[in-house]
Amino acid sequence: MNKKLLSTFALGAALITAGNLNAQTRYMDEVFSDVSKTSNIVYDSNYAINILYGNVPGLPPIFKEGLKCDVYTPVGDTETKRPLIILAHTGSYLPAVVNKQTTGNKNDSAIVGLANRFAKMGYVVVAMNYRLGWNPQTTVQEQATEQLIKATYRGLQDARNCIRFFRSNASTYGIDTSKIVLGGQGTGGYISLAFGSVSTREDIETNLKFLRGDASPMVSVDTLGDWTGVGGAAPFNDPADASVASNAHMTFNYGGAMGDTAWMKATSLPVVSMHTTRDPFAPYKTGNVIVPTTGVTVIPNASGAYDVVRKANALGINNKLNKYYYLDPISSRADEVNPDENNVFGFETSFPFEGSPWEWWSRPIMQATPAVPYAGSPNMAPLFGMIPANGREADSLSMLTNPFMSAGRGNTYLDTIANYIAPRIAVQFDLTGDYTLNAFNLLSPATGTSVDIFQNSTDFVVAKWEKASTAEGVENVWVLDLASGNFEDPLLEVPVGDQDSVVFTQTQVWDLLTQLGLGVDQTANLKWTVGALNARFGREANSAFNINLTKRQPVGLKDADYSRFLNLYPNPASSNIRVSLEVSNPATEATIIDLLGRQVRRVENMGSNQFDINLNGLGAGVYFMNVKTQNGSTASRKFIVQ
Repeated sequence: MNKKLLSTFALGAALITAGNLNAQTRYMDEVFSDVSKTSNIVYDSNYAINILYGNVPGLPPIFKEGLKCDVYTPVGDTETKRPLIILAHTGSYLPAVVNKQTTGNKNDSAIVGLANRFAKMGYVVVAMNYRLGWNPQTTVQEQATEQLIKATYRGLQDARNCIRFFRSNASTYGIDTSKIVLGGQGTGGYISLAFGSVSTREDIETNLKFLRGDASPMVSVDTLGDWTGVGGAAPFNDPADASVASNAHMTFNYGGAMGDTAWMKATSLPVVSMHTTRDPFAPYKTGNVIVPTTGVTVIPNASGAYDVVRKANALGINNKLNKYYYLDPISSRADEVNPDENNVFGFETSFPFEGSPWEWWSRPIMQATPAVPYAGSPNMAPLFGMIPANGREADSLSMLTNPFMSAGRGNTYLDTIANYIAPRIAVQFDLTGDYTLNAFNLLSPATGTSVDIFQNSTDFVVAKWEKASTAEGVENVWVLDLASGNFEDPLLEVPVGDQDSVVFTQTQVWDLLTQLGLGVDQTANLKWTVGALNARFGREANSAFNINLTKRQPVGLKDADYSRFLNLYPNPASSNIRVSLEVSNPATEATIIDLLGRQVRRVENMGSNQFDINLNGLGAGVYFMNVKTQNGSTASRKFIVQ
């Protein structure tokens, strides 16, 4: 069963469970109204490149920088162990304005907005700054590539040390250290994607994209330390405390790209990715990363949201996320853009060269920001004759790729981002609450079973499965397809409510086989499965079962129809009905079927051809009583419950 099929049935499930749609579930909805923000916590100190070197007297080219973050927590929360989400901002590894952009630190509007949304859902959220610095003015590709990959590497190490800080102070901030997520916006997306995939020295030092012309690595682990921040040498890296774990458990990004999907392995972190499909500077699929200020290709053949998630899904990295289907309207919209992949959202914006529609800023304040002197790297300003950047320039350049910018528009995008990512975090960390759908198996007929089908028999074919959940509002859909099919365009799709079985008369199955063009003694090789759905999620059975159905001509007594000997009274009935089969052949089983073909009651081993069946719990309507005897004969009669 695929997303398309489940989405077809989702509307019916949503209507039936409409009462649940207004329920607020922690970690998926904003259940808190207020957020507390603690600002400028120093989580680490490390060597940084001084981008003001040569313009401000007395400042060295490399210096020790205190790295700061802000912590957002829900006001009034009583939980003491909460998942942690760390957010890395955008800005091209330079401060705002200096980078000729309006963004570049933990106080960017989109970071603050998303942090508040996640905190209201019950998460602890950290907006982190990280080390900046490189020369965006260089027109030499190898230089640009080396400086950018080193900047990403420093950001990766800083994210590790941010995790170390909060793991060491988990009790202070009420953090569950087994549930840590790193998310990145734009440039921060480069960091989060590298974080989730870079895990060996070979990833860093032997990748052909990141070797100099003399084949030496642009990033030396011995000099800069490893990807966890351990090792290296001054003044390039202050080694981290290797005794404190720096691992996270999931990543996401909105914008940015991965330097090379060759970094990805089956052990990489689960990833959810969102990106505009026509970002002019970073690819949505695979392409070149472009420096906005010079047009230089800084990373050739990098991969964006679609290709990253496609590989993650193929490698099994996202297996847990992919056990669920997401039935919310935002996920449905994502499926329209990429129906073949889950966990990726391609934003199709109204402007053809838009990369970050979630950003906004105050134009008057930005335009009034004075010039900021800088050099991209030590003493480069005199060489290139750089003109200090100013807020008016940053505003104008940012408007070129975000011409419809506004707070309302940006917040709408942030709502989409938060509400797309949060349910997937909840699934990965088993935080789905009342909407949890457990793994479940099909039970019978066992896979590979062969069943002979007789045209006029009142015998039944019964399919049964485990329940995915006992919670209210769970609906099941039973699906039949050819053995060679993939359930995209099934032969039969039957909504069965909250039942764990479906019943067909052999006559119904005979008619289906006839529609498939089968003659007598011909066999149909089919398969069936079940999808369970609630108002938020869908989940299919652990596997599909094959079944072989063969049309047969009726022979012998076992096919006798005893319906004329079956009496039911009273009819209509209310609380009980008496079943009387006036034949000498003992009855062995009786089932009640509703008009949808669902088995709603079953009794066995009656020991008599006259017995009572309790009808409590059956709604008013028309039903069928089906009785099977010891020699295989059957009887069927309609009755009414009032």
